[in-house]
Amino acid sequence: MMKSLIKDRKSLVEKKTHSSREERNQQNDEVKRWVETRKGIQDTLRKLMDEMDRQQEIREAENQKVRDLKVIRQDKTKIMQAVRAELFANLDNNRASERKKTRGIKSIKQEMDKLEQRYMMNSITEKKFQEARKKLIQEMKEAKESKVPQNDAPSEIRNRLKMAESEQEEAHAAVDAAALVAQSAHDLMHEIRKEVSRLRDEHSDAHRKVEKFRRIADKHHRKFLVGMRCIQSIDGIQNSSIDEVESEEQSSSVEARDLMDLLMSGESLGVDDLMAFQRNN
Repeated sequence: MMKSLIKDRKSLVEKKTHSSREERNQQNDEVKRWVETRKGIQDTLRKLMDEMDRQQEIREAENQKVRDLKVIRQDKTKIMQAVRAELFANLDNNRASERKKTRGIKSIKQEMDKLEQRYMMNSITEKKFQEARKKLIQEMKEAKESKVPQNDAPSEIRNRLKMAESEQEEAHAAVDAAALVAQSAHDLMHEIRKEVSRLRDEHSDAHRKVEKFRRIADKHHRKFLVGMRCIQSIDGIQNSSIDEVESEEQSSSVEARDLMDLLMSGESLGVDDLMAFQRNN
């Protein structure tokens, strides 16, 4: 009767112990999976941080380049403005000079009209009319020949202005190009920061998962160890005589049975419980 009871108890303990081992192994697999996930996130974070440092160096270098190029552009702009002012001054001087030499065409035409009216009214002789008309025609010819065209300026000044404008435009384009690179690096850093923030949240979640499944695995491992100790104790009892069994039941096996009852009920066994079980076996 006693051996049958012990055999039944051993079967139940073996079932619980096997279940604890299976649960422990499953939880350890989860721990391994999340440890690998956490490690992968750490590697990605490290690469992203390295790339962010590299982009920061690019941005700082390009920003310094922008500052230097702006100084060059400012100098080129001043040169262009000076040449342009020289060109306009030259054009104004030429026009003013020509206006001093001859009357305007409109003024000459008005005088010719008045001369013809006087002639028609017989207020001037034929001879004086012809002499005056001849002078006005000559003056009209000179006025037309001396008219200053819009592009009347020394070609040397125009060539210098064209070159100054080209250099100023190149300097401006260089500033824009460097600013674009700097802005691109800045934008990329912003995107990396967002990704780093997201991955850090994932890393924290993976770490929590590791700790969670590790605690559960440790709990089932402790149950497994207690179960194995109980099985060893039962095997020892089965190998003893009936008298020894009765004697054992009357003394130290009481606490061992209590531990097995805890195990069978699904309770967690702590360090003190394990030490008590070891003392009795």
